[in-house]
Amino acid sequence: MTVKKTAKAVTKFFETKRGTFEGLQEASFMRSEKYLMDLLKEETKSISYPIPPFVPLLLIWIFVLLFPLATFLDPSVITSPKINAKGVVGFYVPFCTTTLIFFLNQKFLVPSCIFKKHYIPFVIHNALLVIGAIFVREVAFFLIERNPGEGITYFFTSYCFSNMKGGHFSFITVILFSILVGFVCGISVLYNIVLRHTLRAFVQREQKNKSLQYELDFLKNQLSPHFLFNTLNNISALIQFDPKRAEESMAKLSKLLRVMLYQTSDSTIPIKEEIDILEKYADLERLRLDPSYKLEFTTDLETEDFQIAPLIAMPLVENAIKHSVNPDGPSFARIKIVQKGNIVEFFTENSNFPRKKKSNEGGLGLATFKKRLDLLYSERYEYKTEVVDNTYKASLTIVTDQAVRASD
Repeated sequence: MTVKKTAKAVTKFFETKRGTFEGLQEASFMRSEKYLMDLLKEETKSISYPIPPFVPLLLIWIFVLLFPLATFLDPSVITSPKINAKGVVGFYVPFCTTTLIFFLNQKFLVPSCIFKKHYIPFVIHNALLVIGAIFVREVAFFLIERNPGEGITYFFTSYCFSNMKGGHFSFITVILFSILVGFVCGISVLYNIVLRHTLRAFVQREQKNKSLQYELDFLKNQLSPHFLFNTLNNISALIQFDPKRAEESMAKLSKLLRVMLYQTSDSTIPIKEEIDILEKYADLERLRLDPSYKLEFTTDLETEDFQIAPLIAMPLVENAIKHSVNPDGPSFARIKIVQKGNIVEFFTENSNFPRKKKSNEGGLGLATFKKRLDLLYSERYEYKTEVVDNTYKASLTIVTDQAVRASD
């Protein structure tokens, strides 16, 4: 019962702390990604050829093996009668063999035995490794202590696994070394579990990010044809009664599409470029509107290089103009963009004359707009609409996670 209660308590603890641990894991992944990205940005000409993967491991081994020798730099240690060849071998042989056992467990035995529930072969293999490690220790001590005439026969008949000479072997040695290997095996199992879990979490994260990026690219690719379709419809209507203005509209559309093609390929663009696209679109729309139509476009930017997702506000501007035209009276649309710190706000106001929705229209622009906001700025944006005194008002507030520096 005690074991079950302990297991339940541990499980409950990890369940309650799941969000905290997931946050720490995500933060670790982000730091690693940032480090790799910064590393890729560095320009270095010192090494221009590939490095074998075993080199870092070799350097670690050299450090581990040489570090204990630093103690011999102390004169008092060098002159101490306790420091001799047998003492050095007595330290390095168990250390190296234990490290080798850990490596073999981590690389081969744990994945092939523990994770496949082959527990008996796992115990047998490690028992053989313990015997092999003690045997290597015996060989090392024999080479140091042997006298002339003591050869292989003497080693196997009188020295190996015997405490007759110099007390180099005892059953306590076997027991203590077996306990040490047991701890090494347990650590190796835990290491494999943690490593597999971390790798699985990282791969799932990358697959999720890749899926989200694919969906974002798909939505952005939908947005441009939707905008193009509406604009071409407007130009088509102009051709019938004002061919010259239609020609000007085509020229402006060509210029706008060229800008959109080259400026919206990245995941984010400076807000100055986003405004440039919106202003060009507004200029294009002015050509088809009545001269009495009032279209105002104002901006208040603290940082012109503030990064924002491309075309994120296009549906707001497009809808403000599209649904504001009153064929029998005054019409207007006011667009305002304010950026301060890590917050950007888009405001639109327009005379409220919504078009009647046709049966074949699916509202693709607005649906894509909301979907992109959910994917890009989940829980970091606020979108509101209201109608006040026959004026349609829309506002979009986005809080980004970037550090912003005020422009000079």
